[in-house]
Amino acid sequence: MWKQGPALAIVPAPRTERPVRIGYARTSTARQELASRLEALYWAECHKIFKEQISTRVKIRPELEKALALAHQFKEAAPETPVILTVHELKRLARNAAELMTLSAELQAGGIQLELLTGPLTGIYDPNGMGAMFFAVLAVAGQIERNYIREKPLEGQVIAASKGNCRGTT
Repeated sequence: MWKQGPALAIVPAPRTERPVRIGYARTSTARQELASRLEALYWAECHKIFKEQISTRVKIRPELEKALALAHQFKEAAPETPVILTVHELKRLARNAAELMTLSAELQAGGIQLELLTGPLTGIYDPNGMGAMFFAVLAVAGQIERNYIREKPLEGQVIAASKGNCRGTT
């Protein structure tokens, strides 16, 4: 025989806010290819993409600063919405470990996540909790990669000099 049970409690579904992605792409020279990086950011569904062609040696990156400012504005306007700074690859984000640590501290303070689209560390990283430790690992990895990139041409120059080939001569 059927008997009515207790009333069902209506539980609202958890809010799943669609993340806001802010894209940033950089090349060191005008000769380097930027289109594929911009396309990757487009397919990652970035709301706005900032791009610049500026040397790694230049400390001030106006477009990166604009991207970070916009990310902070989105986060302040809607704190519950995930805001993600999306970059094509880690080495295009910061010049060295110290700069990456400064950037990660800024992301962490603002509650902004970092997304890497390519490379061995592809994924989305939250700079809070366990993510903070990962940001430190990212910084070290970025510094190691930069050192490697810097050492290769120097090794070539040493080898060329040992063979009597000097830079700048014909």
